[in-house]
Amino acid sequence: MARQFHRPARLDPEAAEQIEGGADTAVASELAHRAAQALIGGFPGADTEDDPITRSGVVAAVATNGVDDIAELWADSPATTLPGTLWRLFLVREWIRRDPELVARRYATVVDLTEADDAATARLEAALGEARAVPAPTELRERLDVVLAGGVEDSVTEIAPLLTATADFLRALAAGSDPVWIEDDADELADHVTRRDSALLATADELTDSARRAAAGLLD
Repeated sequence: MARQFHRPARLDPEAAEQIEGGADTAVASELAHRAAQALIGGFPGADTEDDPITRSGVVAAVATNGVDDIAELWADSPATTLPGTLWRLFLVREWIRRDPELVARRYATVVDLTEADDAATARLEAALGEARAVPAPTELRERLDVVLAGGVEDSVTEIAPLLTATADFLRALAAGSDPVWIEDDADELADHVTRRDSALLATADELTDSARRAAAGLLD
């Protein structure tokens, strides 16, 4: 049975009241950023006593209920903000988790083509900008699981390599087949990120921009 998204979890009574109101865009944006910063860690002053969203509370909620409810807070955030970036990582992780055979086939197509065809290898290297290994779906999912469970504790710069790896993964899949991600508007993962023209490539470009910002300590 298809997993359904839910309303955000009650992290704290005050936070819940703000979330459930939903009418104030500024409040929604602030909550999205605070939840993302709390999950990633490395943001000074992010665990003060009067803050309704704390790192310990968010990590505990994710450990108990999964990240789905919190991720919904990030869905409308701009692409190169921390919450917008985490939303894209969440969607990629969910795609790999939900459709492992499809993703594995697309990845295998890339591997098969590049092993047998110098031209295909050249196309992939051109897509990535340089020759480097593309993570396998299972490896990438494991790395995404760590970040989305709150496994980054010290600095947002830690996620820069993962953002680059995820971008490379999406570009590789697009190089081996049609750069489409989600085709059906009724799909539970249908989103403005996954339903755009050449969605794999567009999302890869956004994650590359986020990786640069993260490496510079500017992704927040």
